[in-house]
Amino acid sequence: MKTEKLIVQVNRLLTKRSKKALELAKKEILREKRESKEINDAFKYYAKVWKDVVHPGLISIACEAVGGKADDTTSLQVAMLLLTAGFDVHDDVIDESKTKYGKPTVYAKFGKDITLLVGDAFLMKALVLLHKLEKEFSTEKMDAIWNIINSLFFELGDAEALEASLKSNVDISAEECYRILKMKASTFEAHMRIGAIIGGGEQDVVDLIGNYGRTLGILGSIREDFIDIFEAEEIQNRFRNECLPLPVLYAFKNRQTKKAILKHLSKRKITDDDTEKIVDIILNEEYVERFRNEIKDLAQKASINISIIPNQSLIPTIKNLINGIIEDL
Repeated sequence: MKTEKLIVQVNRLLTKRSKKALELAKKEILREKRESKEINDAFKYYAKVWKDVVHPGLISIACEAVGGKADDTTSLQVAMLLLTAGFDVHDDVIDESKTKYGKPTVYAKFGKDITLLVGDAFLMKALVLLHKLEKEFSTEKMDAIWNIINSLFFELGDAEALEASLKSNVDISAEECYRILKMKASTFEAHMRIGAIIGGGEQDVVDLIGNYGRTLGILGSIREDFIDIFEAEEIQNRFRNECLPLPVLYAFKNRQTKKAILKHLSKRKITDDDTEKIVDIILNEEYVERFRNEIKDLAQKASINISIIPNQSLIPTIKNLINGIIEDL
């Protein structure tokens, strides 16, 4: 009997914890009617393909991990879903991303102008909902949440700016790209810190949960980078419009390997055959293997550190989040 992959179990868990909030967030989007048909169509399209179960799921888990009730986080999950969506669609414009998770992006279907306006609408809606939450939670908790959003989402913006300045640069060091990736993981830390605050966690526990969230975000981004090297269209777009995936940059530490990979990447159109050859080269490179071992060490340390959370019954679930991410690396 074939054993179900751990990442499938993790996705099912996050989906269950996010389902209600995601449905409510979609209703918030579709409630907004504009005179522009294109804007309305873009709202409908984004709602149709919107599958973000990770961020709201992490808020729920973090809240419960410190002894709180997951149901108390629903309204906050909705607001944070919209905030994250705003950054997401703006990021697609910056990266000129035409597809995401196998679906055309709003940018691909409606163009830059409409996409920017959609992102603006999501951000404004999120801020309005967050303001309304000041009646639901204590002033102390809301002040802490606003401080987290201000600090960690600004860090995300800083990371995006640094990354944008390095587009199509095949000579960027793997270490510099990794540093930026760590900064971009600030959103995972933000969501888990916010969940822990809503759950009533003490500051030292909130810090512990937040640090775990940062590691989770780092590992999740690295996993996506490994996935991207298997997709011809994705790796071609990253070569031309973004920074290359980290496994490619670590492989570039070997000059001969770099030369061999660039021979394929520089083609007008990268084929599936080219992709297979690139993957084979990367996964057999010693520098990449060292990087994979570093990732596993990072995951192991995070699993050990999180073992002192107040809700001990949730430890297996929290450890599985990380184990699922590194399962196939």
